Amino acid sequence: MPTPVVVDVETTGFGRNDRIVEIAAITLNPVTWETIDEYDTLINPERDVGPSGVHGISASMVEAAPTFTEIIASISRRLRNTVLIAHNLAFDTRMLQYEFERRGVAIDPGAGLCTYLATRKKLVLACKEHKIPLCQQHRALADARATAELARKLRFVNRTDSVKVVDIGDVPQKLSHHTLRRGLVDAGTSPMYRVVSCASYPSCDSAIQQYLDMLDWVLDDGVIDDVEHSEIERLARELGISEEQRMSAHRDYLNCIISAARRDQVISAADNELIARIAGQLGLHHVAIPEITHIPPISSIPVGSRVCFTGAANKSHLESLACNAGFEAVRNVSKKGCDFLIAADIATSSSKARNARKWAIPIISLSDFVDRYDGTENYL
Repeated sequence: MPTPVVVDVETTGFGRNDRIVEIAAITLNPVTWETIDEYDTLINPERDVGPSGVHGISASMVEAAPTFTEIIASISRRLRNTVLIAHNLAFDTRMLQYEFERRGVAIDPGAGLCTYLATRKKLVLACKEHKIPLCQQHRALADARATAELARKLRFVNRTDSVKVVDIGDVPQKLSHHTLRRGLVDAGTSPMYRVVSCASYPSCDSAIQQYLDMLDWVLDDGVIDDVEHSEIERLARELGISEEQRMSAHRDYLNCIISAARRDQVISAADNELIARIAGQLGLHHVAIPEITHIPPISSIPVGSRVCFTGAANKSHLESLACNAGFEAVRNVSKKGCDFLIAADIATSSSKARNARKWAIPIISLSDFVDRYDGTENYL
């Protein structure tokens, strides 16, 4: 039996132009079907995040997350020559194909195993029937863990006659170890446990790659405590990594985070604090921390200004509100046709927000706009 990998993705939608905003991949032992590795990360979709009410992911959450381009090598390393398992496998593989194709990488997802086709039930109902706990549904790692347990209950280990492994072409991107997770799903799963489990992952092709994978898991909560410091130092010695090589790896890791924070051309106070904290945790006390981008406060919007909305559900109500307040509501952001962009989340990477930043058009949060001009919350 080839190595099985359970995958789950959260997305901005269901179409060809939609993007993955979170992915989880759980590698199982091909004999015992026990979990031997877990990988999950939020992904900056480089556009609006889509239905936050479903997946719970906001633009602010993915602001410093890696893009799919930045993690495609890590994803390829985990999926190549494996058998995919998912709940609604057709959807997950389709969205993965779209992402790989955008980057010019050929992928054949093979013939995997689908727990949805086997149960004919939504994941929450299938888990209930088989007495599998599923908390925090629509989180990629939680759903993938539940799907893995469901596959065990359904004895998928005996259903491998028609499987076909994943075939992925050459990936030109450099391997990146930066991930950004929502946090530990299980209260009983500690970062140290994840370090130990990752250390035995069989697909690492270099000591530095193993070490950076461990480091990323340890930094899941942004803190490396004394015990974790001792463990990662011991791991580096066991892998034959010198202190100079270790510090160089730390600098490379921090640069990934800085690059992600700079992606929207704005360093927020939260970005600055996060980078400084991680630099300190990594022992990088003499690196330049990007300064907070100064954004002048907007005391008022002049009457007659052209305003555009992004990320809001009830745009018709907002446009009426804008007109009643003396503004002109426009549907697109252009250099000479829009004065202000009103965003449900000012960290959004929607095309409107990207254009606004490119042309230095001020972006105002939707909540601030509504607080000033409306006493209702009909914009939600």
